[in-house]
Amino acid sequence: MTNKEAADQLIWNLRLDFDPVGIRFVKDDADREKLPVTHRAKARITYCQFLAAARQGGHALFMEPEKCVCGNAQPVFGFRELDKEGDTKRHMKYLCDEELAWQAPQEKARFEVGLVKGIYIAPLAKFDETDLQPDLVFMMVVPYQAYHIFNDYMGGNKRANLQFFHTPNSAVCAGSVYAYKNNTANMTTMCAGSKTSGKTEMAYVNVFLPYEQFQKTVEQQKWRVETMGGPSVLGKGGQQWPGLDACKGCPLFKFEEVK
Repeated sequence: MTNKEAADQLIWNLRLDFDPVGIRFVKDDADREKLPVTHRAKARITYCQFLAAARQGGHALFMEPEKCVCGNAQPVFGFRELDKEGDTKRHMKYLCDEELAWQAPQEKARFEVGLVKGIYIAPLAKFDETDLQPDLVFMMVVPYQAYHIFNDYMGGNKRANLQFFHTPNSAVCAGSVYAYKNNTANMTTMCAGSKTSGKTEMAYVNVFLPYEQFQKTVEQQKWRVETMGGPSVLGKGGQQWPGLDACKGCPLFKFEEVK
């Protein structure tokens, strides 16, 4: 299945509002030349804004360290060392405790300083134009869509349960790095930055899947649809999305086909 086919399947079956986005952490300068870029940011912006441009504008972008304006994302991606005074101050409004506010940025998922040369961010289908695949697939979805995604993720990857990693901010940047470093699915709510800069509106959550596990997730969904007749897991399952939203076993909700 191509990346475009995988994205189209999810968009149709789950009625996604936004395109799935591929994220590749570029550690080798030679890889950068292989990645198709359609747009560049004219000013320093946030990681969340790069992702918004990819999922909503269809832009394929490369975020150099110097283009990342977000002070919380910079140490997460290893673009700078942690600064005790500055990073403590950034977390005080959330935690209101100086010791805890310094502990929080230290415990986020982070790359070593200088490891990542930049981050390629593009609609998932764009990766069909290169032999390099994303490290992660990012989706902004409503919780009901996330529920279906994670059911297929667990079925396709043989996982009976999942745990997610939440931090006081850095929902999208640290959320990405956590999924990558731990090779597991992750989900976060919006944070202050992803709500405003990243446009994670209040009904949405952020979902991150390692690429190979994403492929197994999509294959599982494809198999379920072909076997059961539809993607919905409501009731008996197999309904076309979103399926019949009725109480399980309710005797009033019985239908028969009119001949």
